[in-house]
Formats: sequence, C-alpha cells, structure tokens
Amino acid sequence: MITSTNRSTRPSVAGLRAPSGTTVHFGSLIALAFGTAATIHWVLLPSGLAAWFREFERCQVRSGYYPGQHPLPRPDAEQRYDGFAGCLAERVSDRLLWTALALLGMLAVAVLLYRLQPWWRIRRQRLVELRSADSPELAAYLESLVVEAGLPRAPVFLIDPLDPRAGGLAFGDGRRRYVRLDAGLLTLFRTDPASFRAVVLHELAHVRDRDVPTTYFALAVWRSFLLTALAPMAVGLLWVSWQDGSFRSSFEISWRVAGLVLLVHLFRDALLRTREHHADVRVSAWLGSADPSLCLPTLSGTVTRWPPVWLRRHPTPSSRVAALAEPTALFRPGVGEYFAAGVVLQLGFVQFAIPIVTAGAPLDVLRSLSAVWGVFVALLVGFAAVRGAAVARAGGRARGYPAGIGVGVVVGALLGERLSLSTLRDPLPGAVVLLAGGLLAVQLVLLSRWVHRCSLLLHRNRLAWGRAVGWSAIGTAVSLIGWSWLELWAFFESLSPTPSVFGQFGASITGFAAEAAWTGLDHALLSATWNPVVLGFAARNLALCAGLVLLWAVPLLLAHRTRIRFALLSGLLGAAAWLVFDLAVKAAMRGTVPLSERSTDAFRAVLSGWEFAGAVAVQFAVAAVVAAVLFRRSGFAHALFTAATTGLTVSCAMWAFGRLGACVPPLHATATRCPGTTSGEYAATVLGVVTVEGTVAALVGYLLGSTVRRELRRWNRARAPKLVRTPVGAGIPKSGRAGRIVAVVIAAASVVVLALPNAPDTGEESSVPVAEAERDGSNSTESASGTEPGRVWLRRGGSRHLRAVSSATVELGDDIRSNAEVREVRGSAVRLAEAVTEAGEFPEPPDSRRAETWGEALGTLDDSARRLVEALDTGTLDREALLEVVESLARGVRLFEELIDLWCAEYGDRVLEAC
Repeated sequence: MITSTNRSTRPSVAGLRAPSGTTVHFGSLIALAFGTAATIHWVLLPSGLAAWFREFERCQVRSGYYPGQHPLPRPDAEQRYDGFAGCLAERVSDRLLWTALALLGMLAVAVLLYRLQPWWRIRRQRLVELRSADSPELAAYLESLVVEAGLPRAPVFLIDPLDPRAGGLAFGDGRRRYVRLDAGLLTLFRTDPASFRAVVLHELAHVRDRDVPTTYFALAVWRSFLLTALAPMAVGLLWVSWQDGSFRSSFEISWRVAGLVLLVHLFRDALLRTREHHADVRVSAWLGSADPSLCLPTLSGTVTRWPPVWLRRHPTPSSRVAALAEPTALFRPGVGEYFAAGVVLQLGFVQFAIPIVTAGAPLDVLRSLSAVWGVFVALLVGFAAVRGAAVARAGGRARGYPAGIGVGVVVGALLGERLSLSTLRDPLPGAVVLLAGGLLAVQLVLLSRWVHRCSLLLHRNRLAWGRAVGWSAIGTAVSLIGWSWLELWAFFESLSPTPSVFGQFGASITGFAAEAAWTGLDHALLSATWNPVVLGFAARNLALCAGLVLLWAVPLLLAHRTRIRFALLSGLLGAAAWLVFDLAVKAAMRGTVPLSERSTDAFRAVLSGWEFAGAVAVQFAVAAVVAAVLFRRSGFAHALFTAATTGLTVSCAMWAFGRLGACVPPLHATATRCPGTTSGEYAATVLGVVTVEGTVAALVGYLLGSTVRRELRRWNRARAPKLVRTPVGAGIPKSGRAGRIVAVVIAAASVVVLALPNAPDTGEESSVPVAEAERDGSNSTESASGTEPGRVWLRRGGSRHLRAVSSATVELGDDIRSNAEVREVRGSAVRLAEAVTEAGEFPEPPDSRRAETWGEALGTLDDSARRLVEALDTGTLDREALLEVVESLARGVRLFEELIDLWCAEYGDRVLEAC
C-alpha cells in the first residue's frame, strides 16, 4: 500500500527513472503503422509488384550478383554488388518517390485529424464549458484537485449534459487539454464526493502523465492509416493483379498486410490499456491507498469473456485491481512490448534498409546498416534490463524477464521478416534460421542479465560523475557487442546457406591437417580453433574484442568489494600451465617430425591449432575454479577476468615464441631462422582468437564451477544442516587500488594489442597461415548453384540464348550431313556465329562450373562457324579442312550438351525447352 502522496510511482536506477511501457507501445505503434503503410504503398505503385521483381532479376543477371547465392567472397564480389545496386538504383527512384509521398500524405492526414479531434469531439457531443459563475463551489473544488495533481496549468473542464454515466474523459492536443465530466458524474459531487474526487483525479492523472497527446496522436495515426493505406489496398491489389496477369497470386501479399494491420490494431489497444493502468496507480499514490473501492469507485464488477483481453481498449477489472496492489509491475518489461519492438525493428530493416536505402549504395553501407540494426537490438535489450533492475530495486518481482525479453525480440524479428516482402516466395523459415534465432535469443538473455547486474552495482554509487561514467561504459559495451557481433543476425534469411559456406571455408583450413598428417586430432583441433566464425568475424574485430573486454572490466570497476588479486593469480597460474603444455607439444613435434617438414605452412597451422586448444582448455579450467571459489561474489566477472589474463599472457608468449622460437632449443618447433619476424596483424589475430574463444570457454567454465559449488553446498547442508561453513574465498575484502589498477592495465593492454596496425608479413614464419586459408577458400570451387540464381539467369535471357545457340547448331549440322548447297551451309554457319556472339555478350551463368562450360562451348562453336565461313569464302574447303571443322563443331556440341544436361538435371522441362 502506498502511504505517501509525494512518493513517485516510477522506480529508478542510479537516479534515472525507469520509463513506462506506454512509451514503448507508442513508439512501436507509430513505427509499425508507417512501416506497414510503406509496405502497402511499395506494392501499390501503378507499375505493379511483378514489374519490380522483373527489374530486380534483370539487374542480378546484368551484374552477376545474385542475393540468393552465397558462395565464398570472390575478388570481384563487391564490384558485382556495386553494379547490381547501381542498376537497381536506376529503377527504384519512382517507387521511392511514390512511397515517400504516400507516407508524407499519411502523416499530414494524421496531424490534421489530431488537431481537429478536440473540436470535433466538442461539437459532436455538444460539450459545454464549465464556468465558475455557473457553479462556484464545483469550480473551486476542481481547482483544488488541479493543485493536488501538481499540474502547472488547469485543463478546460467541459460538461456533457446528455450522458447519464458517472465518468469522464481527458482529451486534447499538444496545445490545450480538456477534461469532460459526464452528467452522471456531477450528481456524485453532491451524493458521493469521494467517488467524484477519485474519478476526476483519474482524468487529471492522464494529463499529469502526459499521455493525452501521445494517445490521441496514436489514434490519429491509426485512423490515417485506415484512410490512406488500408482502404486503397484492396483496390490496389485488384489493380495490380489485373494489370499483371502473371502475378495473380495476391494472397501472399494480402495475408502479410492483414497480419501487419492486426498488429497495428493490437498495439493501439495495448497503448490504451497501459495508460489506464498508469493513471490508476497515480491516483492510488495521491489518495494514499490501494483500496479499489476508493481508487476505482465506478469500476464494474461484471466479468465478460468476450472480447479477450488483447482485443480490449480498456483493461479488465481484475487487472486494474492487481495493478493497484503491485504498481511496480507496470514498469516490468513485458514480452509483448518487446515482441512488438522486434517486429518493428526487423520489418523496418528488411523493408527499408535492404530494398530501398541500399539501392545504389556501396556494400559497406549495407554492412553499416546491419551493424546499426545490431546496436538497436542490443540497446533495446539493455533498455529492458534497466527497467527490470529498477523494478527489482523498488521491491517488485522481476524474475524471468530476461528470458522473456530475449525470446520476445527474436520471435518478433522472425515474424517481422516473414511479414516483409523479402520472403514472399519463402514464407516459412528453415531449420538453420530457427537455430540461428535460438542462438540469438540465448545471447540476448545473457546480455540482459549482464546489464541488469551492472545496473544494480551502479545503483550503489552516489556520485553523479561516477554514475555518468558507469552508464557510458555500460552503453559502450552494449553498443560494441551489437555493432560487431549481433549485426550478423540482421537478416535471418541470409543465414540459411551458412553451414555450406562455412563448410567450404573450413575445408580449406582443415586441409592443412591432412597435409601435415601429424596426429589424428589435428583435424578436430583446427576445426574447433580456426573455425570460420572466429576467423572470419571475430579474430581481427577490434570492436567485438573490446566489447568482450568491457564485459568483465565494467563489473569489476563498479563493484565495491572484489577478489581481483585472487583472479589475477589464477590467470597467471593458468598461463603457466599452458606454457608446460606448449613445451610438451613442441617436444613431441621435434621428436617425431623432421625440421624440413615442420617448416611448412601445414605444420605451422597444426601447431597453432594445438596452442589455441591448450589456451582455451586452460581458460575453461581457471574460469571454473574461480567460479567455484567466488560463488555468488561476482564470480562471472572474475571468471572472465581470469580468462582474459590467461589469454593476454598466452598471446604475448606466442608472439615471443614466433620471434625467438629458433633461438631457444626448447622452443624450436617450426621456425627456420633466428630471430623470426612477426607482425602486429599476427599479434592481433592471436589475441582476437583467444579473446573470443576464451570468453565462450570462460562462460561454460563459470556455469560448471558455479553448478558444482551449488551442489556441494547442498550436499554439505544435507549432511550437517546446523554446521555453518564459510566457503573458501567467501570473504569480502576490499580489492584495493592496486587490484583495480591491474584490471585496468590488462584491459587496456588487450585493446592496444588488438588495435595494432595490420602490417604486411615479411618473414617466413611471421603468422599463422590465415591469409592463405582465406585465399584458398575464396578460390575454391563453388557449390552447386542455388535454385533461385539459376532460375533467375534462365528466366531473364539465359534460356533464350541456350535455345538460340542450340537451334543454330542443329541447323548447321543438318545442312552438313545432308550435303546442302554451299549458300545454305554458309548461311547456317553465319547464323550460328551470330547466335554465339549474342550469347557471349550475355552475362555468364551464376556458378563457376556452368560459367566455365558455357564459355568453352561458345568459344569452340564460334571458332568452328567462323573457320567454316572463311573456308567457303576463300574456296579452300577440302575434305581435310571440313573434317577439322566437323570435329571442332562436334566438340562444341558435346560441351553444349553437357551444359544443357546440367540445367535439365536441376530444373527439368518446365524451365528449359532444350531438355
């Protein structure tokens, strides 16, 4: 029960008041309404959506860039993308202009409705302004309620003389507020003053919470959406289907738009329900009581099962009573709010960033937009964690929200992508997409728990500058993680071919294991340590590694009492254990393999795999030990710090061994000269791999260590329940200035090493052969082309050229076999040469195997036709020359038949008539 009228109903963390769910609902509603309207108007362009798809496919064939195809990056991949974006930009301007003007029109109508709604309500309901001369006593009492509510300016009170209900309504716009008092409510002023006061305070609470302009602008946007987007949609889809006979399946568009409209409607109702709850809680604070009979005197006791709660504009009586009993629950982050935010964020990214914003922009722009998406997701989860920490500090129940928030954002993002036009031909996500969504949800849950913990630690700091620095550090860590890592999940559909792509890339790395053939574990170690994820996205990613460093540095610096020295000692002992392991591996390698074989790239890669595996294993072990000892004492941050200490020491040792390995006999393994040369790129790569993989190992080790410690404590309590034992390291001594300085030095050293310039390697043993593995992977044979790129190439001209060359070849062969006249044979050869020339000017097929066969077949046929024409024109065609031409022509026909068989085996007669 709230007993103080001056107490704020909003909890805070470190002096920052937690925002309510009304803000989240309002932002989600506005963004979703405009995003849905943009989707509708993008479809409703008079040229039709089918015309856009045709232009999209023509640009793919012209540039050779197929978004549906995901081979490893080729040297000209960015150039092909730029050509594709430039081609698309030439055709997207009219659609962009159409959509922008439509959204501006929707905004203009919404502003007009928002400004006119107070006037229209007053006119339609025939409301009369309450003047002090008409009822001085009532006017004076209302003035006292305005003062009690703490409003700087009194709203205009209006009377509805025709409504017998005992209710009221706060409405208005950004310039002026109104409060309507029904005729039935005025009778309570004489008969039941307490009820009259509660009802009026409820309406004044809406004015105090400033949700009147928010609510009515959201309603104006909803009505404008109905008028300018939803109403034209039905007519527009019929028009598109009528104009484009090949695109009559408008059901796939209709159900997506219907789903988006339903979401807009649901979030509008959620906004209206939420504002009522917050007004009730504020009235409870003003009255100093949570008694429903005092705060909600006109609340109906009847309960109806229809419509369900999520379709109602007002909350149910039971939910309003529950909100009075636990007001902090209103600030607890809800799954529905962040589900909506996930839908809006993903829909906005897919619908705007990919087909619109990046049309004509370089590939780096798309990458930057993906990184911005990752930052928004990370900040969204961090925002939810701050709200949850505020509720926890205020005494509310906030358990379970991290999992709900992570799952809500991911499910919303998946649904938003399914509702966009980018998945028009593939509405259901695949198993890889679902697995990727599950991994993202786990990461978001862990990130939200970290922000929650840091928020609680920051709450203890009473200094304003300390809170500012703490919030800046938390925001920086969250933003770095989102920018550098979460951006990989920006478009879930692009993750579908990830296993095959990583398989090709990993094959080029693990091929070193087969070449070295040292032990049976080489292949597994290389696959685990130099895996494509770490090598391609994390090893040289300064932003990601810096964010991972901040994950342990921020909690240690915010905590008042820590065990930094113990964690530091554990990390150094772990590095010593790795050194023993490394010396043993090098001794075994020297004893079994000659130096001439050990100096190859394959053995250097295998040695690195063993060294990294040992480092990760040691990081796992020391993290588990620290977690078990420092159970429930910021053990997670200490485990990460210990792993980072081990990783930094091991990285420095590997860099030193690379330079001095040939100079010291016990360290001599693969180097051939003393001293060796190493570069900053090598040091940054080594530390990046150890940092990323070590963080994962430390996380698993922390979970294992804390679980073991928890089970041991339960076992001890079961054996001797009255015996109180203090676990080792459970004391809470202050860390001291020295310990904090050491933590800062290690964090700074990690970031500095990662930021070393990528200088070119100049020595034989300068680095692990990462670049060669990447080069081999990029030049490797691509996998069979996906269905979409191949179909696009055939639909947009490839099939026509196949048929033209095939028909001209058959015609020439028939003329030669039938001993036709010279004029007819020459004409057939000329037509074949022309068909081959036109086909050669057309872009090659999307995958390397077909492209190679296509080029060789066209070259052979062109050579045969031109030689035949030249021999006929000069009169030098004899039996021997004719046999050479026929043999060359037969070779070209065989290559062409092989190419056609490849297409027919994949697509059949439905796509290629040549089958």
